[in-house]
Amino acid sequence: MENIFNIQAESRSETGKKISKQLRKNGKIPAIIYGGNQEAIAVSVELSEIKTVMRSEARENSILRIKHEKDAQLDAMIKQVQYDYLSNSIIHLDFIRIDLSKPVEVNVPIILEGEPIGVKMEDGLLDFVSREIHLRCLPTKIPRQITINIADLHAGHSIRVEDLPKSEEYQFTSNLNTVICAVTSKAKEEDVAVPEAEVATTPTEGEAPPAPESEKKEE
Repeated sequence: MENIFNIQAESRSETGKKISKQLRKNGKIPAIIYGGNQEAIAVSVELSEIKTVMRSEARENSILRIKHEKDAQLDAMIKQVQYDYLSNSIIHLDFIRIDLSKPVEVNVPIILEGEPIGVKMEDGLLDFVSREIHLRCLPTKIPRQITINIADLHAGHSIRVEDLPKSEEYQFTSNLNTVICAVTSKAKEEDVAVPEAEVATTPTEGEAPPAPESEKKEE
């Protein structure tokens, strides 16, 4: 994958809630650029440009070519997006500098393909446990998604990170025992009938236990 977006960034000499609020009112988002053994830079970027990135298939894993007066041009990625908890609108961004020749660690979505035989034929239920996987690769080789065919997955079986096919382009860094998905058997309720004789054999306080069948008189 090579998904590169050109982003224009402007320096921010002032920071704080009041300044950030004014920036957002003008269609800009406060942000910070850090990493690469260089000083952090407070900047602002156009919200419209960020929305274009977030609507792309790669989203946060896109490569951003940021033009800034302190750095004629730098490559970066979105490290963190902060949203307003009421409106769900973007209120702040963290960018991290990257080197296209050096690996980065990212989260990539997992897509399940096919209907498990354990669901179709064995009355099981599919449990999609981990919807993202952590991996390490070059910025230009980040896969948009990891697709797993689960058609042969039987009830009582699971797929873990260690079961995924290996690739020369990326290396999984998630725990190898992490469960991606599993097919579990449906719980079946069984009615256990309690014999009437067993219910009757428990005497209440002060009451004599019932006589055995052999001692009962015939009517």
